Amino acid sequence: MTNARSAKSTREKAAELRAEAERQAARRRMFTVGGAVLAVIVVLVGAVTLFRTLQKQQDDKVAAATAPPANLTDGGILVGKGDAKVTIDLYEDFQCPACKAFEEADATMLRKYATDGKVKLIYRPVAILDRFSTTEYSTRALNAMGAVVNASPTSFLAFHDALFANQPPENGDGLPDATLIDLAVKAGASKAAIEAPITSGKYRGWVTKVTDEFTAKVAQAGTPTVMINGSQVKDLTPDKLKAEIDKAIAG
Repeated sequence: MTNARSAKSTREKAAELRAEAERQAARRRMFTVGGAVLAVIVVLVGAVTLFRTLQKQQDDKVAAATAPPANLTDGGILVGKGDAKVTIDLYEDFQCPACKAFEEADATMLRKYATDGKVKLIYRPVAILDRFSTTEYSTRALNAMGAVVNASPTSFLAFHDALFANQPPENGDGLPDATLIDLAVKAGASKAAIEAPITSGKYRGWVTKVTDEFTAKVAQAGTPTVMINGSQVKDLTPDKLKAEIDKAIAG
């Protein structure tokens, strides 16, 4: 009897030891699986964090590349009183001969209305005529304008007029950057403030952005385009344009 009980006790102890070993093995497997899952989670969280960081860096680069110059009003350059009843948006390209002719015919009248407080002019230059120069002059000229508006907004009109007065012929090289800088300085801008942005093309991304917005907004977009309170004026001869402005003021 003693031997039988002893044998049974031995078997029971062996079974208990096996059971304990199995429990320990199960715990090890659980810890191993849990550790692996945790490692996967850590990797996934790290990957998501890295992706978001890279995406933000890319978004920041895009934002910086298309950042507009300072001193804009509603995305354009304001001439006149901001609370004027009538808003006239003017889309021009500095390489555009028709824009030069428009300025020669209508600028004095438009600015008189602005000076009198009857309208506010929002100049919105664009660059749709790069193909008509060998150096992307439309873009370079507007980039130069961005540098001037950013550093010396009061010099805008003088520089604007100088660009049209010195407009280069189509299908040529366009004015070199050095000439753009000279014209900007003569218009009242500081050379130290505008030289680097002009030569580096700092505002090229902004130029592309506003040009794309224009071509997407206006059907068969061309320059000059004039809008009075959001409605495009089809006939830009001085008498017809004046009649449309007077109508908007009276209305």
